[in-house]
Amino acid sequence: MLDVKKVREDFPFLKSGRIYLDSTATSLTPEPVLEKVLEYYRECRANVGRGIYNAAQAATTAYENARVEVAKLINAKPEEIVFVRNATEAINLVASGLKFHEGDKIVTTILEHHSNYIPWLRVKNTKKLELSVVLSEMEGYLSPLDFAPHIDGRTRLVAVTQTSNVLGVRLPIKEIAKMAHDEGSLVLVDGAQSVPHKRVDVKELDC
Repeated sequence: MLDVKKVREDFPFLKSGRIYLDSTATSLTPEPVLEKVLEYYRECRANVGRGIYNAAQAATTAYENARVEVAKLINAKPEEIVFVRNATEAINLVASGLKFHEGDKIVTTILEHHSNYIPWLRVKNTKKLELSVVLSEMEGYLSPLDFAPHIDGRTRLVAVTQTSNVLGVRLPIKEIAKMAHDEGSLVLVDGAQSVPHKRVDVKELDC
């Protein structure tokens, strides 16, 4: 059984008795993470991969070990892990770096965080693409059938959340990814709200 009191002890912000309900916007930082960050600044404050002195090597080792641990968490390869500041930056990097041709289609959903909508709207307008938004029912649920009319041979990218940051609705990513790949489309999954709360296997999802 989950020991809520024990979990709360990991978050200094909550020690005053606060109840925090805005984790979908910004999550609190647990004590072990704060300790590790402080340890870095106190003991090995140096550029990663840029020096051969002890502090730089310690920082590089810790950085690469973190890459390995993240890869294990989602069943990926360490060389597939790229650290960025947040999901917003990650999605914008893809939007800026992916090659599109006039007439290509991007498919997304009404459930997306603005970080997974605004970049595609910008790309649509600057590169003359089609942006197709999959709408949901009142409760917010989406099934693979909802995507079928949107994904076709012109679809360059399907960009979807795995778990809605507003409703908590989970999308059937594995089935959506298969539909997209069958049409030769790429798939981008915003997993910011899912990875902390459920087991995610990117190989199983094939995304």
